[in-house]
Amino acid sequence: MKKVVIVLILAVLPYVSNAQSYFDKYENMKDVTSMVMTSKMFKLLSKIDLESQDEETQQYLNLVENINNIKVFVTENKEVSNKMRGDVSSYLKSSSLDELMRIKSDDGENIKFYIKPGNDEDHVRELFMYLEGNDEKDGPETVILTITGNIDLKQVSKLANDLNIPGGKELKNVKKGN
Repeated sequence: MKKVVIVLILAVLPYVSNAQSYFDKYENMKDVTSMVMTSKMFKLLSKIDLESQDEETQQYLNLVENINNIKVFVTENKEVSNKMRGDVSSYLKSSSLDELMRIKSDDGENIKFYIKPGNDEDHVRELFMYLEGNDEKDGPETVILTITGNIDLKQVSKLANDLNIPGGKELKNVKKGN
């Protein structure tokens, strides 16, 4: 019986780890700017001894304490952008993410948000954003953002703005059930 359990675990493990590291190949790729923040970073942030009674500060600390990781990959290279588009398409087909909303702006940006449902209406287990831009002034830009953990959608835009994440300003409009 133990052998059967071990075989099952070994068979499932590549799929579990593959979902968590689907876009990690872009981390060290030429022409890609990446930012990866792990749960250790968020645990450290949540342990900062703030004597503040400010409710907003406490909500912020609760948010970062419940995040497993944030990964952001940005490129302006057309070839890499095409690879990202294909990988995003494959990831969305193989994952259990629900489309949350789409934004097409006047300046050529197409932004799509997806979520993996969480414990309640205000929380998600994963927030995934894909941005394709073709701004005449700034040139093409592609951004992949994934945040995993127990994510409070009410607070996540503040964190994205504080970290200066591309597309973060659109997160303030994200609400589950749109």
